Amino acid sequence: MALRVVEKTPALEDYTPLSEHQEQTPSTFFGGKPVLYARHGGLTLSAPGRKLQSHPAFARFSTSSTPSTVDGATAASGDVLIKDVEAWVNSEDLILFQQSPKPTGVSIPYPSIALHATMKWQSRVDALYMNLSLNDAEQVNDVDEIEVLEVTLLPLNFESADASSQNPIKEIFSAMNTCADLHPDPEASDSDPEFEDAEDDAPGAGGWITAENMHEFIDENGNFVGNGTLGAGAGSVRAREEDGANGADDNHESEERKWRRTE
Repeated sequence: MALRVVEKTPALEDYTPLSEHQEQTPSTFFGGKPVLYARHGGLTLSAPGRKLQSHPAFARFSTSSTPSTVDGATAASGDVLIKDVEAWVNSEDLILFQQSPKPTGVSIPYPSIALHATMKWQSRVDALYMNLSLNDAEQVNDVDEIEVLEVTLLPLNFESADASSQNPIKEIFSAMNTCADLHPDPEASDSDPEFEDAEDDAPGAGGWITAENMHEFIDENGNFVGNGTLGAGAGSVRAREEDGANGADDNHESEERKWRRTE
């Protein structure tokens, strides 16, 4: 999945509120509205200005220069600010939308968020750092081809001394954690050694017929159909050892040998 441009302003009616979602038991989890875990406005994005131009969605944002210093702290060289941003953290994706001067936004799939963490912006205000992959993961064959954009989400009045009051960053971070867990990386689970061991230990994985996989080898009428590949040694018959020509003598000699071995 890739990042995409959002031209229409998100609306509350397009989502199911989290409180409503927690109170209901839907008949199906498919085709419903995304669940809105958090929504906050008046935020600001800080990012490298030149890097923003590498993706069409971020290039549409209106930017302003970052003050060289804020309360004595020096800003990173080349960073710009995207002000008046709304963050919509929902079960489907993360939407960052700028209302003015021109409504525009970006939809970010959770697998494209390589990293998100809380931090102290300029060592003084809580902020949310994100490391975003700008590529479509399904179309990238080499790790070196991945383009990464580092952005920092800042709270309202981040330039003032009271920026810490009613700071929603921790709530946004917690909501993103929950939503990211809803979109696990399929490649990570496929390459997990524990996952591979589970595959090897699955019933019938070695080719043997067991009570667990009997249905794979028998049709609906109870006839053996022989589907699948049996393991080495399957179906082999061990011949009975012949101890003599006559059954009575054979039994006598066999019992005599057993007696001798157990003396």
